[in-house]
Amino acid sequence: MRKKQPLLIVLCLFCCLLFALSFLLERKVSAEERSSAAYPLDVDKDGMQEYRLEAKGWITSVTPVVTSNTYEHAVYTHYHYKKNGRSFHLTFAQMENGSVLYFVRYTASSKAEPVQLQITALDTDINQTAWLTTGKEKGWKKTSQISDSFSSSLYIDANHLFYRIGKVDAHKPLGYTVYTEQPQAEAKVKHMKLRFGHLFSLTLSANANTESTTWGMLSAVPLIRWDNQQAAAKAALLEFEYDKKLREDGAYYLNETTYRPYEPHSFYRNPANGDGLRALSFLSGQENGVWFVNVASHLAYASLRTQTSEGYWETQPRSEWLHKEYNIGYRYMDNRRNADNATFLLRFNQAMPDPAIKQALRKWDMYLERYSTQHGMKVGQNGLFLPDYVGGAGSKQTHTSLNHQAANMNYLYEAFVYDGDEQKKQLADRLLEGIVATKNRWVKPDHNLYYALYPNLKPHAYPDYAYLTRDDLALSQYLLNKIYGEPNADLQFLIDSKNEWLRTR
Repeated sequence: MRKKQPLLIVLCLFCCLLFALSFLLERKVSAEERSSAAYPLDVDKDGMQEYRLEAKGWITSVTPVVTSNTYEHAVYTHYHYKKNGRSFHLTFAQMENGSVLYFVRYTASSKAEPVQLQITALDTDINQTAWLTTGKEKGWKKTSQISDSFSSSLYIDANHLFYRIGKVDAHKPLGYTVYTEQPQAEAKVKHMKLRFGHLFSLTLSANANTESTTWGMLSAVPLIRWDNQQAAAKAALLEFEYDKKLREDGAYYLNETTYRPYEPHSFYRNPANGDGLRALSFLSGQENGVWFVNVASHLAYASLRTQTSEGYWETQPRSEWLHKEYNIGYRYMDNRRNADNATFLLRFNQAMPDPAIKQALRKWDMYLERYSTQHGMKVGQNGLFLPDYVGGAGSKQTHTSLNHQAANMNYLYEAFVYDGDEQKKQLADRLLEGIVATKNRWVKPDHNLYYALYPNLKPHAYPDYAYLTRDDLALSQYLLNKIYGEPNADLQFLIDSKNEWLRTR
């Protein structure tokens, strides 16, 4: 019996060698694979694939049109497959930290047939899975297993890999960035345990009225630091699953009932990027996970591609309210959403400088100067009101709401603090003078604030937000104290009035 032990040892070593060799072959990134509809992904930059994404169906016989966008902190590669009226888009966004975001869109076509997307993660063990839950508050449901099929987007923490497999969204495009969910056309994600990892299969269908999309995130470092309760809670609030969606061209929110086109459960692209702004407080991947920096980076770079040649970001659906009152049609400029997005880009560029972001901000700054000159209304001796919205030819000058005015003023002051541009400070000072000159007109008899003033300075009937305007003015005070060494007494009068109303309501 003892003489057989060396033979057993040799056999064991040989089997281990074969296993290791086959694993390396499984992970090896080959140039040949890149020319097909299969994409090996190296997320830790070791020359080996950790993930593999492959699309199967009619696209395997098509050579895609490949384009790319290179930025300071991400590289986007777009693959467009097109044949006989069918169109399939696949985008990879490789982040500076190695993570890859993928976006898939199968556009509507009467000749469409299902396409299967397969994602393989080459890590055998699963430590935790998590998916978003809704109720009174958003949260996470966690387990240590993966079912054979699932219908919610799933976060998976393995030994060495960390990834989000997004569910398939089916929807009907209505135009002007609006689409309606079609849950009856959505197939569950199927899961299979492999010898070297895990396989996820997604079926994307399309027809003359229906498109399919999905997105995910693949990484070799944690997406969310679950032991950091604040980061986990913030990720739940920001997750793009139910009431908002993430796509290659930005963030989509539940549609307003007063927007056209409109259907129940429809979404539209909102250019404000409020979620990007909120993600900036969690950019440390070591502390919070890389989900936040990845999402913030994507929203920033998506906004570069949706900025108009004039320098602003459109809201495309038509507001029935604005159309009736001011004859504003589709594709208009909302200066609050633009100020929010510009503030997001400004702070993103401070944290992660990029010449492309700086250039986008320069375009917005130039537009803001033209807009204030062409559409601004003089108030008092040298004050200025900016109309909230600008439409196309034939539209009328709109009201000025206090929160819009303050948001644009705050952007200009914050930009001045960052770059010292006196022209920005001078314009911000004029916006401040506009508020100061009309301070008594903003206060209601019950101490609440009026939402807006018309060009004739009469108050608008729309109710003011409970906290938004006050918080905008509080930020104004912070910036004024930083620039001039003291806050503004008239702004404080408005803040105090709002606080009095909040205490007694």
